[in-house]
Amino acid sequence: MRYVVVGGLAVIRHGVVRGTKDVDIAVAMDDDNLAQLEQLVERWHATNPDGAPLRTATLVAGGMLALRTPHCLVDILSEQLLPASFDDVRARADVKRIDGVEAAICSFDDLVAMKRATGRGTDLVDLERLRDAHGELPDD
Repeated sequence: MRYVVVGGLAVIRHGVVRGTKDVDIAVAMDDDNLAQLEQLVERWHATNPDGAPLRTATLVAGGMLALRTPHCLVDILSEQLLPASFDDVRARADVKRIDGVEAAICSFDDLVAMKRATGRGTDLVDLERLRDAHGELPDD
């Protein structure tokens, strides 16, 4: 499956000490990738956090899909929520190991752009922590 890790784990991998309760990923929206995601959802017996069954059609509409899996909580973002095309974000990503698994981690610049675009309280705190860790942010 083609995905890029964004959110808290990406912030951590870019040098900030912080906790996170879930894994946030963005996925490519092509039919093959969405079919692979559907297979994972079924194999993991994933549900919405409230226990209801789910479908990946939510992503096609440009939204987000929250999953409760036996492994952890996973938030899946539609490609439309990225600062550029999925292929561009994936090409700039760094492949790093997370718990022994190689994963594409969004680039520092893309992470900052996403945090700025979202602008939630936790994202603003992440931006300050990233600034502390790196000295300055792109477009500062």
